[in-house]
Amino acid sequence: MKKNFNFGLLLMLGAALFTACSDDDEPPFVTSPVTVTEGMFVLNEGAYFSGISGSLSYLDYSSQTLSNGVFAAKNGRSLGGTPNDMLIYGSKMYIAVTDENRVEVLNASTLESLGFIAMTQPRKLAATQGRVFVTSYTGTVSSVDTVRQEVVATSEKIGANLEGIAVRGQYLYVCNAWNNDYTYNKNVVKLQASTLAKVKDITVTDNPVRIATDGTDIYVQSTGNYADIAPSIQKLDADDQVTPLCQGTYMSYANQKIYYISMTYDENWNAITRYGVYDLVKGEDATFIQGDEVFSPCGIAADPHSGQVYISSNNQGAMGGIDYAGPGYIVAYGSDGTLLKKYDAGVAPSVFLFNTVTQTAPQE
Repeated sequence: MKKNFNFGLLLMLGAALFTACSDDDEPPFVTSPVTVTEGMFVLNEGAYFSGISGSLSYLDYSSQTLSNGVFAAKNGRSLGGTPNDMLIYGSKMYIAVTDENRVEVLNASTLESLGFIAMTQPRKLAATQGRVFVTSYTGTVSSVDTVRQEVVATSEKIGANLEGIAVRGQYLYVCNAWNNDYTYNKNVVKLQASTLAKVKDITVTDNPVRIATDGTDIYVQSTGNYADIAPSIQKLDADDQVTPLCQGTYMSYANQKIYYISMTYDENWNAITRYGVYDLVKGEDATFIQGDEVFSPCGIAADPHSGQVYISSNNQGAMGGIDYAGPGYIVAYGSDGTLLKKYDAGVAPSVFLFNTVTQTAPQE
């Protein structure tokens, strides 16, 4: 979404300033586009076994308030069971809702439903070249035409339960996570974006789930096998060579850093949680926060424009364990780890999407 100031007014002001200061030989007044974040969407996955539908929340940066249930409030119906991912592409928002076998299509500005695209167990989304690409638990990737709002191509079966997907250049990178017998795969599948033809498999740590890119490198988070193979965050360079970076279960890339949460267990099955940041320029791994205010983390997002980092969590239940069926919360931190604010969210707040706009600001 793009918003523009009144260019006529800016040009008049610029001309006035230039005339007033011309005796000093100062450079003319020019403008430069600046991207800022107005807010953040939060996708709450709900609770499958408790029959609780997912929902959409919105954090308004200007008022610092988190509004829950914004999809239902606008459209008069539930978002449905287990929404897993969302993105904004052009003027539309797309939400993959696994249990409903559909991808919801919304007006990104108003959140009004524009319809949906039927698809079996959609999981994760990426977009490029006028197409939205959707992974599925059918083991295939589908290409959606954003004008016609329909599936125009589907890949061959390239794996089992496919999860994260990212675009780099002319290629798609897809996480082939796990199998129906609960064994784990160890490959990212590279596809041609234009044809969905398979290029090759790239070997990574077991159970690759999340993936991100900075436009040059690809970052893959693998969850491991919950036993002797630990979770891992790896880099795929321009030649698709894999380099392990750090141990992580959740991750978010921003400004040449990876903010992550590592969740493992000791020999007595006691949880060990670490909140870290990996500096890709320096190649250094450091602690981001201690995280005492986070009971049971379920997501992380770093805003590349504001520098703030958000970590979501389930609450503690009445019996002391994790309350998977109750509302969760989100904690905001500064880029240095300073605790800023806590927000009450929906059930299982897990996926984040920053609402950015491009403005025109003066620049000398």
